[in-house]
Amino acid sequence: MSHFPLDAFPSLIRDIIHDVHESTQAPVPLIASSVISAMSLSCQGLINVKINQMTPFPVSLFLLVIANSGERKTTVDKMVMKPFYEHDTDSLREFEQKKTDYSLEMQVWKEKEKAILSQIRKKTAQGQSTEEVSERLKGLQIEKPIQPKHHRYIYNNVTPEALQMGMFNNYPHIGLIADEGANVLDRQVMKDLSFINSMWDGVSFHVDRKTTSSFTIEDGRITLSVMVQKKPFDLYLKRQGDKARGIGFFARCLVVNIDESLTTQGARFIKNNFTRNMNINYFHCRINDLLADNNSKKKIDGKLCLSLEPSAKYAWEQIHNSIESRLLPEEEYASMRDFASKLANNIARLAAVFSYFLDGDCDIKKEYIDGSSVICEWYMQQAIHLFGHEDGYYEALLLSWLHREYHQSGRVRGSIRFNDIRRYGSNALRKGKLLESVISNLEKENAVYINYSLRGAKFVYEGENLNNNIFTNHPAYLFYPLATAATVATNRRY
Repeated sequence: MSHFPLDAFPSLIRDIIHDVHESTQAPVPLIASSVISAMSLSCQGLINVKINQMTPFPVSLFLLVIANSGERKTTVDKMVMKPFYEHDTDSLREFEQKKTDYSLEMQVWKEKEKAILSQIRKKTAQGQSTEEVSERLKGLQIEKPIQPKHHRYIYNNVTPEALQMGMFNNYPHIGLIADEGANVLDRQVMKDLSFINSMWDGVSFHVDRKTTSSFTIEDGRITLSVMVQKKPFDLYLKRQGDKARGIGFFARCLVVNIDESLTTQGARFIKNNFTRNMNINYFHCRINDLLADNNSKKKIDGKLCLSLEPSAKYAWEQIHNSIESRLLPEEEYASMRDFASKLANNIARLAAVFSYFLDGDCDIKKEYIDGSSVICEWYMQQAIHLFGHEDGYYEALLLSWLHREYHQSGRVRGSIRFNDIRRYGSNALRKGKLLESVISNLEKENAVYINYSLRGAKFVYEGENLNNNIFTNHPAYLFYPLATAATVATNRRY
């Protein structure tokens, strides 16, 4: 699970990630998540993706990186997101100048309006016709100065009200980007998850206001990239975790935890060789080209709709079906159905972003679907590791299987080889380190205990609380029925 599938990225994107890694020595999954976010943010206002007869949907991606202090989150963010920060700085400078000009123009306009209204009042008082002056007032409305817009891409320390107003008044395709994500998680913006989810889904969002005019955000898009330390993330889970999981926010995210197996701390040695970082320069140039395309677009419905080449479409359908088959009770996605339901969609989004960023307006190739599938599957395994234990599903499922096996063995105290569990047990527990984690949780409840043979083989023994612990009330505990007495007797003879 810890091995990041860098080879699954298109070669140019892989080289860009390598450039950033050479410069920062930050963990590759952290860099890759930031690079994906940058591509998503640059493309989301220009394209949608369509598969089969499905309605076209956005390509916006949500990335969540859990990384403690020292993993160089800020360094990576500044390097990868540089074109966006430069754009927003220039845009703010231009906006401030236009705002000053607008203020002066409005003062002149209001004086003209005031003069005409004065004439209307005077003629009305004198009983004279106001038709000619009224026409002048109508003409003046056409000349009313237009309030300038601040075309801003990146938001972080923002309230939901300010974010929604900014998307409505200024520009609807933005990034909620934070290299220190506690600023985002602690703000109200992450409590209004229905809005965040709506932007991922690409649906209109109506905002009711009591004291000001209500409005609707049409065709809004949000790329989310939050890097947060483990402790603030755990605190957020305590406050909002059930809601965030229940409403499907986490399921929309590609999440990674930079733990001991992924950190580069302890291996960051000074290197004397100099690299020119040509690939990251190309990356920034391509983003700037896409930002120019975004700035020049005027129509709200002007997005390109990318389709899949026939071979890519077939590959995506096979991937979708494979994911569906892994939702069965004893399969690995059984307790992660919310995440799995969004997995094929995220694969299509990532493939579309790769395709448009690298190739422009053309059908999506199979290689992008294949690579995106491997990458998103890796993120899915990270999600299982982080969220798969929340309700004790895997522990209950393993207990059910062990209870059946111990019962069939006919021994006073049942035992089974650890490797036999991995080979013959539930499919959900055969990959990665999940089985070790689940057994560790069962050991804490004294449901099982570990012992070793003289030759060093690892065995899992029946514990005192095998049939009475916090996991036996879970519905998954009833998944594997006990064998009949006749079956047990047959097993004992053989």
